[in-house]
Amino acid sequence: MLATIAARLTDQLYSHSPLDPSKKAIYEYGIQLSLSTLASMCSIVMLGLLLKNPASAFIFLGVFFFLRLFSGGYHAPTYARCFLLTNSVYLAVVGTSYLIVRFQLYHLLPVIVVVSCVVVMALSPIRNKRHPLFEKTYRKNRKIAVVLVSIESSFFLILFFWRIFQPYVTVSTMSLTAVAVMMLVTLNGRRVKQ
Repeated sequence: MLATIAARLTDQLYSHSPLDPSKKAIYEYGIQLSLSTLASMCSIVMLGLLLKNPASAFIFLGVFFFLRLFSGGYHAPTYARCFLLTNSVYLAVVGTSYLIVRFQLYHLLPVIVVVSCVVVMALSPIRNKRHPLFEKTYRKNRKIAVVLVSIESSFFLILFFWRIFQPYVTVSTMSLTAVAVMMLVTLNGRRVKQ
């Protein structure tokens, strides 16, 4: 279904713009990816609204999506599985955050932030065999991922030690942890295949 919609949108784009015909497949892929990402983002916002916690959805999207864009990590083999996985990760982040708040396990947050930060810094970016990039792009993505995770981690730790927005710091921390876990899952999967 997503491929059909992307093909129709690409045809519309080509009918209204003088574009290079040899790049049509690239445009279709870009539109598929954009639609898939948009669907995941919208469903996460809807889940946040259903859980009466829209702030958690926006925090998750801000931390998880943008950091993963540059750090990489596990990629599901289909758009449907990616959609389900992303929504499941969001629910796991919210659930884990709830448990930390419920049982007042705040003392774990600095350790979790530091460990997750080290994992992301050490492994970024995870290379995707299906979508190889130029070496220059990998180096650029690494720099961006390191800067992002440094800023986010510092911000979380400052808020934590000042005891500001404690539930939101928990969601932010667990979103960062989700990125690190997705990176570790990818590396572990590669070792198992070898």
